[in-house]
Amino acid sequence: MSTPFQILGMGWALPKNEIDNDFLHKQVGLKKSPEWCMSRLGIEKRYSVLSKEYIVKTHNKDPMAAIVHARAHGETPVTLAVRAAQKAMAHCGVKPSQIGMVVCNCDLPFDLVPGTANYIAKALGIGPGPHMDMNTACSSFARHMMYLGDLRDSAWPEFVLTVQTGCYTTRTDYSPENFDGYIWGDGAAAQICSLKHKGRLKVEPIVFATEPQGADDVKVDATRHFWQDGSKIREFSIRRTVEMFEAVAAAKKLFAEDVYTVTHQANYVMQESIIGHLNLPKEHHISNVKTQGNIASAGMPSAIAQKLDKLKKGDQIVYAVLGAGLAWGGGYMEVQ
Repeated sequence: MSTPFQILGMGWALPKNEIDNDFLHKQVGLKKSPEWCMSRLGIEKRYSVLSKEYIVKTHNKDPMAAIVHARAHGETPVTLAVRAAQKAMAHCGVKPSQIGMVVCNCDLPFDLVPGTANYIAKALGIGPGPHMDMNTACSSFARHMMYLGDLRDSAWPEFVLTVQTGCYTTRTDYSPENFDGYIWGDGAAAQICSLKHKGRLKVEPIVFATEPQGADDVKVDATRHFWQDGSKIREFSIRRTVEMFEAVAAAKKLFAEDVYTVTHQANYVMQESIIGHLNLPKEHHISNVKTQGNIASAGMPSAIAQKLDKLKKGDQIVYAVLGAGLAWGGGYMEVQ
């Protein structure tokens, strides 16, 4: 059983370029309509490290050129991660000099070597530590929490920075026949965690697993666009999320009407299906996918971060996320 620990501060960051459905349909030329997007995905807008002019001109035919474009405009997985981490540190008053470990997820790094965690630590002025990248795609927040929960007490530094960041729009095909442009946004989330200091959230990781037989169901080639078996992933996501919610509820003896729930922010229609399957109170479901799109591993923790100041002591949260691999994980949080 994983050891509970604390999240003291949370932060998030989005790039500056807002991309709405009308733009994607009318100017970029996606054949699927905004009405189709709302009925099938429930996403209204998202944010990209790519400029609107670049998307219209190129349809992002070359993902490697997209990386060059984003870097030239000063927005990368690292810059987003640094902004999210600065917000998390400000949230709890922790300084870079106090952080002894950075654990980072970045599925699509702009630099393959060294790891993104070391770039983040350098940019923030964090000193030496066992900084590492730990990637399980959109389920990475759960993997980070499970990793910390499984650490022996003596391996914990005073504070750990966990980060989830990604720029999936650089790997999105914006050609007319494709509709992935409606799905993806870019962004980052960050958390300051500690075993020794009381924080805003007590975290208890409960579930994490992978099914490698599904490794080819969601993938991004080293130089090409994002691809997934959409119908298969939708069925997998709904089924596994329902199972995780039930497992966490049973482990903690929870009732649906008493807790907040939060899932991977893939799309809002899928979330509504999960809520319906379990008869969960809709008003207690935490979500931001309508206004951010799917920002991969950063989606779910950013949703909690944006809701946290409105929650009161004793509120309980059940979280569940899924990603490529196939991988899934979930657990329990309680507001302190």
